[in-house]
Amino acid sequence: MRISCSLCLSILAAFAFAAFAAEPNAPAAPAGFQAIFNGRNLDGWNADPKYWKVGNGILTGTTDGNLDHNRFAVWQGGKVKNFELRVMVRVNPLGNSGLQYRSAERPDLGESVVVGYQCDVVPTRADYDGQLYEERERCILAHASEKVIVDPKGQPWLAGEFPLRKFPPGEWHAYRVLAEGNHLRHWIDGHPTVDVIDLDEKGRALEGVLGVQVHKGPPMKIEYRDFFLKKLPDDLPLITPDEAKIPLDAKKVAAQGRDAPKPVPAAGS
Repeated sequence: MRISCSLCLSILAAFAFAAFAAEPNAPAAPAGFQAIFNGRNLDGWNADPKYWKVGNGILTGTTDGNLDHNRFAVWQGGKVKNFELRVMVRVNPLGNSGLQYRSAERPDLGESVVVGYQCDVVPTRADYDGQLYEERERCILAHASEKVIVDPKGQPWLAGEFPLRKFPPGEWHAYRVLAEGNHLRHWIDGHPTVDVIDLDEKGRALEGVLGVQVHKGPPMKIEYRDFFLKKLPDDLPLITPDEAKIPLDAKKVAAQGRDAPKPVPAAGS
C-alpha cells in the first residue's frame, strides 16, 4: 500500500506534537492558569546562569557557600497584583529559598537583589517553611502555622493558629500562594501555613514582581518546576481595620532572632 507524502507528513507532525505534549519540560497548565516557566531554558526570566540552570523541566538554583548576599531569578512577565501561584519545590536539607511575590528589584542594593513578600522554603525549621517573610523589609510577618493581622503601624499580631507540620527535604512539595488585596495566604501540599491580613498601608505592597531565591550561607540546591500563575481581578476589595479586629488577647508575632523554634506535634497527636 502506497502512502502519500502529505499523509506521511501529517503522521510525523502528529507524533511530534504528541511527544512535545508528553514532554515534562512543557507541563499543561490547570484551567485558568498560565505556565510561566517553559522547562527548557531561562527565557522569560532574569536569572544569572552562575546560580540558575535548567534541565529536565526543572529550574535549579545552587550556591557554593560563598555568596555575600541572596540572589534572585525574576520572572519577566510584568508586575502581578492579585493572583494564585502554584509551583512544585524540592530542596536539599540545608537549602534556604523562597517564592518572592509583589516584590521590587533593587539593583542599587547589589547584584540580583529583590525585596518584598516571600513564601519561605526552609526545611531545617518547620515554623519557617511556608512562613510569610518580607525580604530586607519588615522580616517575619507570620511564622508557618500562624493567622496574623498586621496593624496599621506594621506590627504583626497573632490572631489564630493552624497545626504545624514538617515537610521533609529531598522530596517534591506543592507550594501555593494566594494574594487577594491585602489578604495573603500560603499552603504546602494543601496544608495551610499562613493567613495574613496586612493593614499597614506604608509597608505593604499591592503589586510587584515574582521571583525565586538562592540564599547566602551553606552550599545549597533548590529545584522548582511546574510554575503556574492565575491572575485575578485587579479591583478586589481591601480588608479594612474595622473588618479585621485584632483580638484583645492577641500576642505580638516574635521578631526574627527572638523567636524560638516551635515544636512539631507528633504524628497522630
